[in-house]
Amino acid sequence: MEKIIIVISILLVSVILLFPKEKNLDFDGVTLRVLPFNAIIVEKDLSVAKRIKQLYEKEKLFVFEGSVVSFQKKENEAFSQATNKARQELSAFLGAKVSSDVNLREKVSGIRGTFGYYQDASVVVDNFVSSSKVIARWKIPQGKGMFEYHVLVLYDPEAFDTFIKQREHEINLYYVKLNIEKRKVTKFLKIENFEKFRQEFEKIKKIGSAIVIEILNGKIISREKDPILFLIKDIGLEDGKYRIIYLKKERELTLFIFKEAKM
Repeated sequence: MEKIIIVISILLVSVILLFPKEKNLDFDGVTLRVLPFNAIIVEKDLSVAKRIKQLYEKEKLFVFEGSVVSFQKKENEAFSQATNKARQELSAFLGAKVSSDVNLREKVSGIRGTFGYYQDASVVVDNFVSSSKVIARWKIPQGKGMFEYHVLVLYDPEAFDTFIKQREHEINLYYVKLNIEKRKVTKFLKIENFEKFRQEFEKIKKIGSAIVIEILNGKIISREKDPILFLIKDIGLEDGKYRIIYLKKERELTLFIFKEAKM
């Protein structure tokens, strides 16, 4: 009897070992999720395995998960919905992060914030999130042709920092000087490094005036009847929407002109 019990115990252990209750979703030794034994891993992007381990070792690893239950015949749609949910989680995380960090918020908005683009941070977050990388997809049978679909999205904080820095090279900001008597542009510079102009900008912003205009088919459209409108057409701006901060002296007009980017 004792031998029979031992044999049965060995068989039970063998069955447990052969049919584990769980499986790991890991990348280069880093376990991101522990899945049920019957989970079916549909996608696992091994190209990011090394990066995941680096972020894990730096304690900077963040992943966001989205899931949805659906019929197998709607699998593609289900995975798409799960991806959107994962990215919504990432968006909420980044939105809270930007809102709570003054320095980060200033970096995100940059020069745009100084021109009143207070919603620009959310646009930046949305643009970054939409390009976030899906690193894994899996599904878990629920019976009767139903599956629970899961998607895992990677957030790399260093990639986000790089994304923000790249925006500094996309500034559509111009520094213009115009001779009022001759109605002639004497200086027209595209600003690449705002810090070189910050002091003068802050001065003009404080004591000067501001106007918002749109140029359409070469014609200036503005809700405001500003006295400098007749001079702006001499600058030769291309079609688009602009925010302008300017200082008018007796013979000279100095302007900082920001062109809205098309979103």
